[in-house]
Amino acid sequence: MISQNHMKFRLLSKYFPTEKYLKPPHIGISFSDTNIKAISFDKTSKNPVLKNIILPLEKGSIVSGSIVNENEVVKKLSEIKESLSIPFVFFTIPDELAYVFSTSITVASENDMTEGVAFIMEENVPLSLIDTVFDFEPTKIVQTEGGYDVSVVVAASAKKEIEKFVEVFYKSGFEPVGCVNESQAIANALVPRKSVETLSIVHARGNRVGIYLVKNNLVRFSTLRNISGEDYKKQFLDEYEKFLEYCIKYDTGDERAIKSVLVCGDFEYAKGVVEVVAKSSNRVKDIKLSNVWTNVFEIDKNLPTVPYEESLSFAGPIGAVLSDII
Repeated sequence: MISQNHMKFRLLSKYFPTEKYLKPPHIGISFSDTNIKAISFDKTSKNPVLKNIILPLEKGSIVSGSIVNENEVVKKLSEIKESLSIPFVFFTIPDELAYVFSTSITVASENDMTEGVAFIMEENVPLSLIDTVFDFEPTKIVQTEGGYDVSVVVAASAKKEIEKFVEVFYKSGFEPVGCVNESQAIANALVPRKSVETLSIVHARGNRVGIYLVKNNLVRFSTLRNISGEDYKKQFLDEYEKFLEYCIKYDTGDERAIKSVLVCGDFEYAKGVVEVVAKSSNRVKDIKLSNVWTNVFEIDKNLPTVPYEESLSFAGPIGAVLSDII
C-alpha cells in the first residue's frame, strides 16, 4: 500500500529527538535571504488564534537559502521564541537548498526502497551521497516477476545545510521537531486535503520565483528561477512556459492535465503573475491568488487577523505547522 504521509524528511529523525507520540504544539518557520517568518496556531481548532511575526535580517545573513551569519539568525530566532512563547518548531528547507524530482527504481522487495533511491541519488542531485539527506514518497508500486517497479518522488538537500539550521534553533532555545522542503510546505497550506487534482503553484518573490507541479497533494517537481527588474512579468511567463513543456514531456503527458495555478508570495509580485498569465495565450487559464488558510479554517466563517496581502507570504510557515511531526 502506498503511504499518504507526504515528505517531511523522516530520515532526519536523529536530529529531532522529541518522541513521536508527544506531538507537542509547534510553530512554523520559514527563511529567506531577507527575513524570517513564523506563525503559530492550534491546527485542531476550527477558529484558532493566529500569532505571526516577520523579522528582517541583516544583508548577507542568509545567502541563497544558506545560513552565513549564524549569530544574526540566532538573535532573530530568539526574538521569535520570546514573542510566540512556544519552544517547538517545524521549519521549511528553502527552495534554494532542496532538490525535488520524480524517478523510478526497481527493487527486490518493498523494504529495499530506501537503498534503491540512494543508489540513483547522484544521478539526480549534484552532491555525493554521503553529503546528502533525503526523503521519498512512493507514488506507484507495480509487482513484477523479479520484484517491484516503484515510481517515487524524492526530496534531497545537503546534510551540512540542514545541520546549520538545526544548530541555530538549538542555540536560540528552540527544539526542532521536524522539517519539510519549502515547496511541499506551501502545497500543504494551499491545496485542499485529499485533493486529486493536478495543478501548479507559483511562489513569487522580488528576485526569484518557485514553480511547483502538484499531484494528489504531493509536489512532484519544483524549479526555482532568478528573475527581477522591469520585465519581471515577461521573464516569469518565459519560465512558466518552460515549466509546462517540461511537465508535459516528463510527467503529465498532456497539456490539459494542469487544471489550475495557485499563486502566493510577495503580494505585488504574486498579483503581477496572475495578471500576466491571465492576459497571455497560456494553456492554463484558471489562475488565482491563493487562500493560505484552506486547511486551517473556513474564511467565510472566520475572519483572519492577518491581512490578506501579508498572508500570501506565510504559506510556507502555515504549511510547516500543518506538517505532521516525524
